[in-house]
Amino acid sequence: MRLTRGIVNVASSTNLLTDSKSLQLVLEPSLQLLSRKQRRLIRQNPGILHSVSGGLQSAVRECKWQFRNRRWNCPTASGPHLFGKIVNRGCRETAFIFAITSAGVTHSVARSCSEGSIESCTCDYRRRGPGGPDWHWGGCSDNIDFGRLFGREFVDSGEKGRDLRFLMNLHNNEAGRTTVFSEMRQECKCHGMSGSCTVRTNRASRAELLRLEPEDPAHKPPSPHDLVYFEKSPNFCTYSGRLGTAGTAGRACNSSSPALDGCELLCCGRGHRTRTQRVTERCNCTFHWCCHVSCRNCTHTRVLHECL
Repeated sequence: MRLTRGIVNVASSTNLLTDSKSLQLVLEPSLQLLSRKQRRLIRQNPGILHSVSGGLQSAVRECKWQFRNRRWNCPTASGPHLFGKIVNRGCRETAFIFAITSAGVTHSVARSCSEGSIESCTCDYRRRGPGGPDWHWGGCSDNIDFGRLFGREFVDSGEKGRDLRFLMNLHNNEAGRTTVFSEMRQECKCHGMSGSCTVRTNRASRAELLRLEPEDPAHKPPSPHDLVYFEKSPNFCTYSGRLGTAGTAGRACNSSSPALDGCELLCCGRGHRTRTQRVTERCNCTFHWCCHVSCRNCTHTRVLHECL
């Protein structure tokens, strides 16, 4: 599994510790989950491993959010293989995983450069314009060029061989980086007394983490932004240890929805069970000067639908 051995396993529970305030990476001294080239890149760029880990965490959150209502909901495990056996396949879900993790690394490294978190890079000052009569270019732009270059060197070095899977993974890695690069936008802020715009600073910033959608390469020649894959996806309806699919049994579904989150589609025609649950939540909260908030406890019944 080239991807999991390369960058995805860096975020596995055996190597990553998190708390509510910060994200801290703890690795074995040998960095044995990474390739030789990846270890060298980390040593040459002090502070970058923290950024890579943060990018992977963002990619996982984005993946889970986008697929939360689908049969495949981007499941992750706490073991050595974060995304499981799906990364060994050539389906569209595999393509998305490679693209979103590559994008996450590029996205995070570019921002970390502008924050001064990485010793080997700084803000991108080349993106400054000529300014205007009542404002000047300032601020600290995200270094997307460094992020893209490092992402290509770091992520792609985990791929070996020259087969179709190798070519697919490299293309999808680059598609993720290309989308981050193309979504860079200019942000302007005004500075002055009482909000007057006596000085306006502009900086280039990356957009929020991209929303990638798989593209079927049979419809048209793939562009640099398209995701490519070469085999059909499993139906993800039932558990399969061989395929690494968890199935949809026990998943919450929407009984009134005809869409993908509906019980008919999500449960693959097996039906669903309905149960009620009493939930107590804080409600009717009031702020009292000064300074505390008082709330009541409200109990209501929630109806839950779950796939059989």
